[in-house]
Amino acid sequence: MEIDNYYDYIDLESIDNSLICNKCSMPLTEPVISLCHHTFCRQCVETPFDDDHLHCSSCNESYLTKHLIPVMDSSILAALDQIPVRCKLCNESNIQRGNFQNHINKMCRKAIVSCPRRDKSCPWIGLREELRTHLIPCASESLTLNTETHESIDDTCDIYGVLEESHGEFLPHSNVNLLRRNFQNQDIAIAVKALLINKRCTYLDLFNRGITSEGASIIASALYDDKLLETLGFRNNLICDSGVQHLAHALMANSYLQRLDLNNNSITDTGVRLLADMLRTNKTLIKLTLSYNRIGNEGMDILADLLINYNSTLQWLSLTGNSEINDSSSHSITNLVRHNQSLTTFNLEDCGLSWWSKAQIYFYQTIYFKSALDLLL
Repeated sequence: MEIDNYYDYIDLESIDNSLICNKCSMPLTEPVISLCHHTFCRQCVETPFDDDHLHCSSCNESYLTKHLIPVMDSSILAALDQIPVRCKLCNESNIQRGNFQNHINKMCRKAIVSCPRRDKSCPWIGLREELRTHLIPCASESLTLNTETHESIDDTCDIYGVLEESHGEFLPHSNVNLLRRNFQNQDIAIAVKALLINKRCTYLDLFNRGITSEGASIIASALYDDKLLETLGFRNNLICDSGVQHLAHALMANSYLQRLDLNNNSITDTGVRLLADMLRTNKTLIKLTLSYNRIGNEGMDILADLLINYNSTLQWLSLTGNSEINDSSSHSITNLVRHNQSLTTFNLEDCGLSWWSKAQIYFYQTIYFKSALDLLL
């Protein structure tokens, strides 16, 4: 794990030049001295020149790897350890660099950690600040199982020990894989929230993860301040209208998410109204997919009014498979095709439109010169 990915230096200009690497111009890490008396971070200077040779970027000398000399001067090493840094995760400042490993492993409240009982098949991961809340029911469940299976008193003591030493195991971002963990209930939502708060996601596909409206509310709470996520997929979950309410409210304040997939989540016209209210103010979302939900003519009318009068940024809208959208919506669909200037793709395949309504809509697309719109009926 490259621990320096998780902190920033507070005041680089004030750091003594003798502590700065001659190549990367940052404070030395694992400092070494070359035969040409230049000081580098080990990882900076160990760029292969030949199989066993190194190349000095300061004076162009080359020499054998075995001739690198680790810096052993205690005053230099102590000065490097005392350089103040700021944690990128929790924003705590004035942490001595030498103590940062301990901070991230045991103290940082925004670090992503796993349950200490992972060896007992607990899949939970989340923020360290949420760990103790998780451990109480987790440990209680284990105590119940111990009683039922007549396990030893030592196992029970181990559980209480977990509560006392509840730092959790720090998971570097590269080790957080949601798809390979057997998450249950709302654990997936807690894990997603942790990832978003750590600002390491631009694309997140939560296909068929059993996420309910409660899980959506947990994820939505992290979307308010998220500045990195661009694509969020919830296909084949259990979000429903109540979950849409949480997501829509969060996206009113989010100006970074561009694509939202809510296919097959039992969303009705009520959920569409909530999304339409959000899209009146949100000018970042360009793709919205609502296929195979329970949206009817009222929802179609709401979206048409939105995209004609209030939103000119959405480019892709899919309502495929909403069979309750039928010929009663043909007028609003025609108006949408005629007046909207932003949509490039509009998908209404497998809805309840008759062939006659489809023919009329295609006819009006032609006479209104909307050939640039990819209209799928």
